[in-house]
Amino acid sequence: MNESLAYAVGRGMALTYLDRATYRRKSEPAVLAELVEEFGPCYVVPEGGSNGLGVRGCAELPAEIDVDFDVVCCATGSGGTLAGIAAGLTDGRRALGFAVLKGGQFLDDEVRRLQHEGFGAATENWALDYEFHFGGYAKRKPALDTFIADFGTRHGVPLDWVYEAKMMYGLFDRISSGHFARGTTIVAVLS
Repeated sequence: MNESLAYAVGRGMALTYLDRATYRRKSEPAVLAELVEEFGPCYVVPEGGSNGLGVRGCAELPAEIDVDFDVVCCATGSGGTLAGIAAGLTDGRRALGFAVLKGGQFLDDEVRRLQHEGFGAATENWALDYEFHFGGYAKRKPALDTFIADFGTRHGVPLDWVYEAKMMYGLFDRISSGHFARGTTIVAVLS
């Protein structure tokens, strides 16, 4: 149980776990119907909150950023945050997602699908970087752990190693390798 789940349980949330076979079918109507039957009338939030409503909510995020910027970066697991942020950007701004999943190239289609579900059309103002997954979802390597420790010491900001640290590691790598033009203002979303 991670810190967020422990907090939720501490506040009275009851967690229910699915076996791996059922989890793979989590979006199938039969599985969703079983959940509604077990818990009564409810709204089942999809993994990562990634659906049209979640994307519309995330589209509000860029308006909350109170500095001028060119690029906004986010960690990407299910695609909803990136889809929404990109949809909420004003002209000339771009979004860059750092995939935390090994083999996450399917996310290109998923971000487009989510934007269509939320807004009826996809934008072209975003990209995904697939190189900093460190072995896959919830996987890590010593280089990432070293980066997390150094980042915390330098900036006083603890990074979640499943999502945020991978994005920040990738972002620092891309900056140092000249991926961004000099003078580009970048915002990184840490949630």
